[in-house]
Amino acid sequence: MPLKPQLGISQSQRLTLSPSMRQSLTLLRMPTETLYDELAREAEENPFLAVEPAAGSAGSFDVALATTASRESLVDSLTRQITIQRLDDTTRAAALFLVTELREDGYLDTSLPDLAETRNLPVGVLERGLEVLHHCEPAGIGARSLAEYLALRLIDAGIAPTLARKCVDRVNDFAENRWRQLTKALDQDRAAVERIANLLRSFPAAPVPSGSDWVATLIPELVIRRTQGNSLSVSLMGTSLPRISVLSARRSDLPEPELQRYFDRAKRMRSGLSARLETLLRVGRYIAATQSAFFLGGHMTMTPVTRSDAAAALAMHPSTLGRAVAGKALMADGRLYPLATFFSEALAGPDGGVSPFDIQMRIRQIISRESADAPRSDESICVELMHEGVDIARRTVAKYRKCMRIPPSSARRRRQVQTRDPADGHSSIQ
Repeated sequence: MPLKPQLGISQSQRLTLSPSMRQSLTLLRMPTETLYDELAREAEENPFLAVEPAAGSAGSFDVALATTASRESLVDSLTRQITIQRLDDTTRAAALFLVTELREDGYLDTSLPDLAETRNLPVGVLERGLEVLHHCEPAGIGARSLAEYLALRLIDAGIAPTLARKCVDRVNDFAENRWRQLTKALDQDRAAVERIANLLRSFPAAPVPSGSDWVATLIPELVIRRTQGNSLSVSLMGTSLPRISVLSARRSDLPEPELQRYFDRAKRMRSGLSARLETLLRVGRYIAATQSAFFLGGHMTMTPVTRSDAAAALAMHPSTLGRAVAGKALMADGRLYPLATFFSEALAGPDGGVSPFDIQMRIRQIISRESADAPRSDESICVELMHEGVDIARRTVAKYRKCMRIPPSSARRRRQVQTRDPADGHSSIQ
């Protein structure tokens, strides 16, 4: 049956975000330090926007203003790399938009369909933008999963894309040194497989690892305090947040249409910042309510809360909660806590879910009590935790240990040997 072209009319609904809503989502996503930089840049350019540091601040905004031109952040670096490429305007705009959606560790944790809805763009356009981002430095930037990150790193190291993806599919075989299976499955000789294994072991856990020069400084925007009656209060960290205002005086040195654009931008900036603070307060109050035992009773009492559960309780889209958490922190009892600490997938435990934070504290306890002559291996710690009813893998123990910057057992053993006094009858290593 031949196909014939036909004309028809269909009706569909699609969410379109206003410029103010887009501005609010962009500001919500920014880590605090990046927000300072953005306000500093906008204040320099926009004649209607006035920004002043909060009373009693340590000059964080002044520092941001003074260093805007001299210090290249991750966002600045990626923006520069994207803008110098020969791209059509739509793809370039999509890639630059995705830069603003990255987590502080360089991962992209919001799905492209969700982002397409937010930006009112076809998913295909964002896919092209993501491909551009994947070719930027640092290698692996914009990965949506650990598997994709490892594949991107292997490709960057010169491994063919098809082979890189096959390697990632067999990452467990690499972890267990199953050379025979790997050489057969990958159709590579032993030397090539071992080279890939060494590459995989050399990669950090994220595109922007902790301690990197690109990791933004965490500045608390919320503070949780104990009140009378053993309860908690949540408030904005007034000494950290600059205040902005929109000037009504008109500047005659700019043409009227440009004046109106600047004025509208200043109003959107003020509205977006206000919405950001309101959202952070809601998230902070939810954290205080769900983690009250943690703040009032000690470090080993954190309740596992997933982001999806929190988003449902707050009547937020999960991607909105993700933006609110990324790169933000709160202060409690003189300690700084990244908001992401309070939202994680629970591990199975004897009394239900156990949060990764609790597991890390337990690992630290076990290591603190180990014998100097026989430091505990990740495997032995894993076995002890499993005896306690925690379902955990050895590589997860290793990951949590690295997150706490605790060296492996071999390094801890060498450290003990090096610090012994030769008078004890033991030789020291020079």
